[in-house]
Amino acid sequence: MITGEMGKNTKDLKDSEERYRRLSDATFESIFISDKGICLEQNLTAERMFGYSSEEAVGRLGTEWIIPEDRKTVINNILSNYEEPYEVTALRKDGTTFPCEIQGRTITENGRILRVTALRDISARKAAEKQLRDSERHHRLIFEHSPHGMLHFDKNGTIINCNKKFIELMGATKEELIGFNTGRQSNAKMKAALRHALAGETSEYEDFYTSITGNKTSYLRVVFNPVEKGKSPTEVIASLEDITERRKMEKALTKTESRFKIMAENTKDIIYRFSVQDKQFEYISPACLEITGFPPGNFYDNSQFFFDLIHPDWQKDMKRQWTGMAYGKMAPLVEYQIIDRYGQTKWLQQSNVPFYDDNGSPVTVEGIVRDVTELKEALEKVEEEREKAESASRAKSEFLANMSHEIRTPLNGIMGMLQLMDTERPVERQEKYINAAIQASRRLNNVLSDILDIARVEAGKLSLNHEEFCTAEAVKQVFELFEINSRHSGVNLELRLAPDLPRTLIGDASRMQQILTNIIGNALKFTNQGHVIVEVSLLPYSRPGEQSLLFSVEDTGIGIPENKIHTLFDSFTQASEGYTRQYQGAGLGLSICKRLCTLMRGNIAVDSTPGKTTTFFISIPFEIPEAEESTEEPKEPSPDMDSSLTTYRILVAEDEKVNRLYTKRFLRQLGFTVETVRNGHQALEKLLYEDFDLVLMDVQMPVMNGIEATKAIRMGEAGAHNKRIPIVAITAYAMQGDRDQFIEKGMDDYIAKPVEEEELKKVILKTLKVS
Repeated sequence: MITGEMGKNTKDLKDSEERYRRLSDATFESIFISDKGICLEQNLTAERMFGYSSEEAVGRLGTEWIIPEDRKTVINNILSNYEEPYEVTALRKDGTTFPCEIQGRTITENGRILRVTALRDISARKAAEKQLRDSERHHRLIFEHSPHGMLHFDKNGTIINCNKKFIELMGATKEELIGFNTGRQSNAKMKAALRHALAGETSEYEDFYTSITGNKTSYLRVVFNPVEKGKSPTEVIASLEDITERRKMEKALTKTESRFKIMAENTKDIIYRFSVQDKQFEYISPACLEITGFPPGNFYDNSQFFFDLIHPDWQKDMKRQWTGMAYGKMAPLVEYQIIDRYGQTKWLQQSNVPFYDDNGSPVTVEGIVRDVTELKEALEKVEEEREKAESASRAKSEFLANMSHEIRTPLNGIMGMLQLMDTERPVERQEKYINAAIQASRRLNNVLSDILDIARVEAGKLSLNHEEFCTAEAVKQVFELFEINSRHSGVNLELRLAPDLPRTLIGDASRMQQILTNIIGNALKFTNQGHVIVEVSLLPYSRPGEQSLLFSVEDTGIGIPENKIHTLFDSFTQASEGYTRQYQGAGLGLSICKRLCTLMRGNIAVDSTPGKTTTFFISIPFEIPEAEESTEEPKEPSPDMDSSLTTYRILVAEDEKVNRLYTKRFLRQLGFTVETVRNGHQALEKLLYEDFDLVLMDVQMPVMNGIEATKAIRMGEAGAHNKRIPIVAITAYAMQGDRDQFIEKGMDDYIAKPVEEEELKKVILKTLKVS
């Protein structure tokens, strides 16, 4: 019986201990039992919170769960049997820390004095407290430094706090303002507004206000916000804004609008304002009566009335314009036709200026409608006259061209027969006749060639060759044509070529030679003694990829009278006229030179002093050819080439020829395999079918710029395998912030022009991760 009772008590005790264990493990606190500071037991929460297993915890000093700086506090509280909660910093097994709250209690068990300690993680509470403190500090800063005057009323309408701006607006000290009861001591309008706010309703007040000191008057707008909305009474926060200047501007605007209305109602153009949301005219000036035949009232009553006036041919287009306006897409200037009240068709020109709200949606459209019927009719007449003139010019050019060909055919036969006769050893007198006839035929042939060139230019049928030529050789060929004649005439002919002339250029060398032939030939024809100097030099300013040459031909001939220079380049004109003309010619040579120069994007000018010197100046731009390069890889690396880089392929996207050539050469010297393209579109195509390790991308290019190309590559338009290919921007954009902008657009790095070779190499190696 006793044994059974003891067994029952033992079971109850075990059950009690198990319940205690479960309760202890289920708590959110870490619980430790220690004897003389040595841990005897910990609950499951402690194991999870600190990372020590029960086996590791037992036998350790309890202070090991606390950072060294707080251990003295814990020991003192244990020795003094302090049982109130206090805060320390706990230390986990992994070395991390967290704020915790400790509460300990001393108990006696079987004669032993033990310490039960509970630790709670208060990280969340500390974070919440910090957030609350930060929020309070933030609101205090907003209150104190607000650009508006801020003040705090108690439930009776007495000022209990205010900021610096409010003190400034009131023109008083803070001591004078605190304690002032606005609910009793203000004017009736402000009292009423404040009463509504004290009763829990937001209210506003706007009026002139004189400070309590009486030394400052302002026009204020005050908003009263209840602290507890809907509760009465409640404290109130008010914000004050000095809108004195705004009131002045509004008054000035009212005057301006009045003047505008006077102008609008007296102008001959229609001035209108159209509401997009209401689809109605808000204003239309009286000029609509003169232009459309209808008064403004018709347009106010029915907005569709305007569209009913539009000519049927323009109905569809104008409806599309006004429909698009609802989305902010209306054209800023449109022209269309209407049929007015009296059946007359008129041309109108309408300017449109949309105005948007804060969300970017169009609210109103304002503009001017002008009757341009007379202007259109005048332009049509001018166009008709221009077409007639062009037609006449084309007819003349075609006639000249046809006549030149028709005359040239028999002329060639005549010259051929004369030359045959000359080969049959005619008698001396006949030989003279034959040579004279041949010379006359040749002169006639030159005149016909000039006429044909003029006709081709005027008819727009003269095309230019685009071929590479040797610069000095092309000029020397012209010079050699006149060398023998100049020696016989006694005139010194001299050629001066600048030492820095490009070896080759691209353009129409034959047309350049034709211009020089005419100019040099004229110079020798009009020079009896002295010299003719032909000089070729470089112009300092040229477009990228081009080089302009300056040709000057100076002679010591008869010169050109000042009153003849302005007609010098006209067709069929010579400086000497009349029956006593000394020099032969049709007067076409200089006209052809002028037209050819214009066709080649060049220019021609003349400077002359009669009886002394005449100098012709001709400037012509030519393209600079890219240096010829072998498509094969070099058999042996150059001294600067790194053979380890030959496996890397780089694509250079650059539209400027010189930069493209330089970059390609430099990278090949380093050892890279390089391909080039001229725009972003070509880069996408190249990447799609060939493998590259890096792209050097110019930002500003035609067809598709570098930003657009990078975006397309990142979206997979050059193949999924190229989505993350390294892209380095090479650009003349070198302002602060540009690099971040390009990186944001998807590029990996950035180099500013002009490019330093070492920097380019460094960035490429870094991007490719090559050591």
